[in-house]
Amino acid sequence: MAKIYFDAATQGNPGMSSGAVVIITEETHTVKTYDLPALDNHSAEWETLLRALDLASEMNVDNALIFTDSKLIEDSINQESVKNERFKPYLEKALSYTDTFALMFVKWVPRAQNKEANHHAQQALYKQTKQQKHK
Repeated sequence: MAKIYFDAATQGNPGMSSGAVVIITEETHTVKTYDLPALDNHSAEWETLLRALDLASEMNVDNALIFTDSKLIEDSINQESVKNERFKPYLEKALSYTDTFALMFVKWVPRAQNKEANHHAQQALYKQTKQQKHK
């Protein structure tokens, strides 16, 4: 079963955002970062989850154990509902991946257990911030 970690970083709320995905399988350890549009922190987490699911699908992952430090995302996916309607399109897109994987679980972990994805998201945001200053 592939272990998938993801995290987002934002500067401002909303503001410049980035995301990072770490996918660990028996054969590979893949890290990918993404520059995201200006988003609030919750939307950036959702956007990064969708990119994680896309990447896992491209890698032909069959069974996905997805770790997040966002309780909102874990609860929303596992209950298949959101309280805030603005997250509904993200939820619907994420749930559409249940047909892509034989098994897909989403589990909340403390931020300390999501260090690698957090580190890469922060680094990507730092690079994005530096690039903006030099424009």
